[in-house]
Amino acid sequence: MVRDPRRRIPAKRKSGDAAKLLTKTAQAGGWTLRNPSGPRRLMVLGTGSGVGKSLVVAGLCRYAKNRGLSVAPFKAQNMSNNAAVTRDGGEIGRAQYLQAQAAGTEPDVRMNPILLKPLGEGKSQVIFLGRPLGVYDIRGYRDLKVRLAPQIVEVFHEYVRSFDLVVLEGAGSPAEINLLEEDLVNTRMARWAGAEALLLGDIEQGGVFASLFGTWSLLPSEDRRVIRWMGINKFRGDRSLLDGGFRALEKLTGVPVLGVLEHLGDLPLPDEDSYRVRRKKNGGEEPLRLAVIAWPHLSNRSDFDPFLGDPGVRLDFLSLDETPVGPIDCVFLPGTRQTVGDLEAFRRSPLYGWFERYRKEKGRVVGICGGYQMMAGDILDPANVESSRSWVNGLGILPFSVRFEKEKLARRVHGQVREGTLPFFSGSPSRLEGYEIRHGRTLPHGGGGILDLYAHDSGGFLGTEGQSSEDGRSWGVPVHGLFENEAFRRRFLEDMGPLKESSSLSYSDRLEGALDELGEKVHAAFPLLNMQ
Repeated sequence: MVRDPRRRIPAKRKSGDAAKLLTKTAQAGGWTLRNPSGPRRLMVLGTGSGVGKSLVVAGLCRYAKNRGLSVAPFKAQNMSNNAAVTRDGGEIGRAQYLQAQAAGTEPDVRMNPILLKPLGEGKSQVIFLGRPLGVYDIRGYRDLKVRLAPQIVEVFHEYVRSFDLVVLEGAGSPAEINLLEEDLVNTRMARWAGAEALLLGDIEQGGVFASLFGTWSLLPSEDRRVIRWMGINKFRGDRSLLDGGFRALEKLTGVPVLGVLEHLGDLPLPDEDSYRVRRKKNGGEEPLRLAVIAWPHLSNRSDFDPFLGDPGVRLDFLSLDETPVGPIDCVFLPGTRQTVGDLEAFRRSPLYGWFERYRKEKGRVVGICGGYQMMAGDILDPANVESSRSWVNGLGILPFSVRFEKEKLARRVHGQVREGTLPFFSGSPSRLEGYEIRHGRTLPHGGGGILDLYAHDSGGFLGTEGQSSEDGRSWGVPVHGLFENEAFRRRFLEDMGPLKESSSLSYSDRLEGALDELGEKVHAAFPLLNMQ
C-alpha cells in the first residue's frame, strides 16, 4: 500500500545539522554492519552519471532471479522524468521499474523512496513513497532530504526482509565531496544497508582508471571500506590491454578489479540515462520511419521502447534545432514535464515550420499525455500548476481544451478503442493496458473520445479519453504504455504500409530475452553472487 508521504517528516533543522542527523540515523540500530539473518545486500556505485549502473543492477537482478533467488532492486533517490506507476498508483523511476521486471518482483514504491522530477530553473517536483510532496528548489530539497533520511532507512529494512538478495543502486558519483555530508543514496546508504559495493567505471567516456582511482581516493576511509570490487563497463577490443592498469589500480587501492563488461551493442533495452536523447536506427531496408519530437523537458520516453529492436522500424528522436530529411511516416508528440514551456520553445524552433508543412501534407501525428495536451485548441492553467500562464493557444489539431489541476492522476488503467474512432483498431475487442501520470484534464468540444478507460484492478469505469481527427491521421491520448500492447502496436504499424521486415517476437518476449542475455553477460563480467 502506498503510504502517506507526509507521515512523520521531522521539522526543519538549522543549517549544518545535516551530518549530525544522518550520523544519528546510521547509529540507531547498528545499521553499519550486515545483519547475517537478513538478505544479502549488494550495491552498484559509479564514477559518474551514465556509466551503466542501472543496467548492471538489472542484469544482477535477472541472473539471481533465474537462479531461483527472490531479489529486489533499491535506489534511495532517483532523478528522472521517466516514471512508471505501481499497482497501487504510486510513481517510481522507470529504471527501478525495469529492474523489478528483471527481478520478477512486483514494482513497489519502496524500491525508489525519492523520485525527483526536474522542472527547470533549479526546481524539481519531489515524489516520496510514490506521492507528490511538492515543488522544491535546491536549498529547500537539501533540508528536506535530511529530514526524510530516517524514513528511508526504515522503509529499506522493512521492505527487504522478505527477499534473499537486494541489489542497491547509487546515483551519479559517491565522491561529490561538496555533498558528502548530505549523502543518502551512495556510500552512506551502503553503510546503512550493510551492503558490499562494486564501483563501476565507463571506459567509453575515457580516463577510466583515473575515474576509478579518483573516486576511491576522494572518499573518507569509512566509505572506502564499502567498496569491495571495481569494474569496467562498455569495453570494446582486446581486454588484455587493460591488465597492466588492473595491477596498478589494485596496488594503489587494495581493491581488486572484478571484471570487464563488454559494450552491449544493439541489445534492445531502454536507455538508462533519462537525459541523453539518442537516435535509434533499427536495421532493415526502407523501414517505416517514426519521429519523436525531443522536447527540452521530454518525459516517459519509455512509450517508444516497444519499437526498439523491431527491424521493420526506424525510430528518430528529433531535437528542436533540426529538420528531418526524407519522408516520415508518423510524428509523435511525446510526454513533457513542461507542456506550455516546451510548446512555446517548439513554436520558436526551426522544427516547427517543418512540422506545419508535414501536417498540411496529411502526415500522421500522434500525441501522448503532454504532447496530446499540446494538440488542444486551448490550454488552461488557472492555478498555475505548470506555468505562470493561465491561458495559452494550443496547436489546435484536435477539438478539445485542456485544464491543469493541482491534483495529479497517477494510476494503471485498461481500456478499449471505441467503434468508429481509430480506423486501424476501431471496434477491436482487445483490452489495452496502460497508465496515466498527469495534471491535465481534457474538455472535449462536443463528440466522444476514442478510448473507454477502466480502473486496472477494480474494473470501474473512469471515463472516455483521447481525441481523433475525422480522417484518423491525427490522434492523441493521455495514456502511456499503449504501444506495449502487441496487437495495437502491430496494427498501428501495418496501417502505414507493409513492413519490409518484422520481428517474429512480441515486445514482451524481446524484452525478456534481452534481460536474460543481460543477466548472463553481467554475471560473466561481475560474478558478485559467487563472491563471499
